[in-house]
Amino acid sequence: MNTTRFQRQILAFGEEGQACLSANRVAIVGLGGLGCFVVQSLANLGIRRFFLVDDDRLSKGNRNRWVLGFPADVGELKVDLVRRYILAIDPCAEVMAMPVNLRTKSGLSALLSCFTIFGCVDNDGPRLVLSELSAAYEIPLIDSASEIIPPKELKPVDFGGRVVVARPGDFCLFCAGELDAAEAKAALEPAAVQDAREAHGYGLGLDVESPSVVSLNGVIGNLAVTEFMAMVTGIREPVRKLSYRGMRGL
Repeated sequence: MNTTRFQRQILAFGEEGQACLSANRVAIVGLGGLGCFVVQSLANLGIRRFFLVDDDRLSKGNRNRWVLGFPADVGELKVDLVRRYILAIDPCAEVMAMPVNLRTKSGLSALLSCFTIFGCVDNDGPRLVLSELSAAYEIPLIDSASEIIPPKELKPVDFGGRVVVARPGDFCLFCAGELDAAEAKAALEPAAVQDAREAHGYGLGLDVESPSVVSLNGVIGNLAVTEFMAMVTGIREPVRKLSYRGMRGL
C-alpha cells in the first residue's frame, strides 16, 4: 500500500481501516449522474476492485452532470469511460466493465462476488432486483436517489435525495419505505406490455425526462460513499437512511 497517498486518511481511521477499504470489492450498478460521483470517491478512497454494470452510452444531455467524461467521449460506453478513470487513479486496480443490463445473467452473476453493491439506478424496477439479490445473498446494498420537483407557477422548486444502507437482517428498502411495488412491476414488464399500457393512457411512462443538476448528485453520491466508509472502517455504524432536503438546507 502506498502510505503516502493515503496518509491523511490513515490519520482519520488508522491503517487497519485503510486496509479494510483496499480489500473491499464493490459493484456500482448505474453510472449516471449519481454513479459517476460514487465511482470518483471510491477510487480516490482506495477501493481497488470494481464491477461496473451499465449498458448506457454518454450523451450530450448527460454532460451537465457527468463528471468523468469530456466532449470527445460522447457516444462511448459509460463503463469504458469509468474504467479509464479508475485506472488513471490506480493503474493496478481490477475493473470489470460490463456494458449489460442488470437483468441479464452476466449482470446479475457479476454482483455475487462483491462485498458491497451501490445501487445508482433510475427507477424501482432495478431497485427491486437489487434489493432481492442483496437479501438472498447477504450482500450489503447502498441505494441512492436524487430528485428535483419541477416548479408549478411561481412556487419554488423542491429538491433533495436520500441514501439507504440496506444490510440483510438489519434494514431494507421496503423497511425504509423506498420501494413502490406498483412502479417496480411496471418497470419490469416486457417492452410490449409497457407500450400497450402507455397507449391506453396508464401513466406517463418511465422515460419521461426529469430535472437533474451536478451539485445535488454530488451531495447524495458522496453521502453514500461516506456511509460505506463508516461501515467498512468501523469508525461508526452506518446510518440506515439519510435524507437531504435542499429547500431546508439540511
